[in-house]
Amino acid sequence: MFTKFKQNNIIYQGVVTRLNNNNIRKVKAMAVKIFIDAGHGGTNPGAVGNGVIESEVNLSVATQLAQDLRDMGYDVREYRTTNDENVISPVAADLRKRAAEANNWGADYFISIHTNSSTNPAANGFETYVYNLNSTSARLAESIQRSVIASLGMKDNGVRQANFSVLRNTAMPAVLVELGYLSNPTEAMNLNSSAWRTKIAAAIAEGINNFIKG
Repeated sequence: MFTKFKQNNIIYQGVVTRLNNNNIRKVKAMAVKIFIDAGHGGTNPGAVGNGVIESEVNLSVATQLAQDLRDMGYDVREYRTTNDENVISPVAADLRKRAAEANNWGADYFISIHTNSSTNPAANGFETYVYNLNSTSARLAESIQRSVIASLGMKDNGVRQANFSVLRNTAMPAVLVELGYLSNPTEAMNLNSSAWRTKIAAAIAEGINNFIKG
């Protein structure tokens, strides 16, 4: 039987087998491992709008998310903790490297943090992307969507399918999050606020935790 449990403030998942009629059980389990990818970085700033730079927003939210998840008891690894850490060129190689590091670590879940932009300044809202809409990734994304919309009251743009490299090349459930639109003046102001970044990171963490705890 597959199970999830918390011991010594660490969340584990694994297989439980019954050893005898007294219900003594043996658990083969490992701490749940979550890989956090702060999108862009290095010489690639991502989107820029209303004076706000995507790579900086992504890193700030990803760093807070990683800490929130650690506080919940998860084993977390971050692709980058500074603007330049681990980032290589060209971009295609860097994207493959992000997925490969998560795969090699044996991550159970992969979360990529991004910020959106549009030629239409009225575009707004929160959305998540997965490689396959009929998947564990999609169900994880739905949990994140619910948590963020409930916490911040953003427009719900839903879970969408995309052929992004980090979603296509990861071996575990993977979700790419779009925090909002830098091209929208109101959302850019929010994205530039440390308090707002802290709040959306907490909401994403709650969505992840709700899904894993089931």
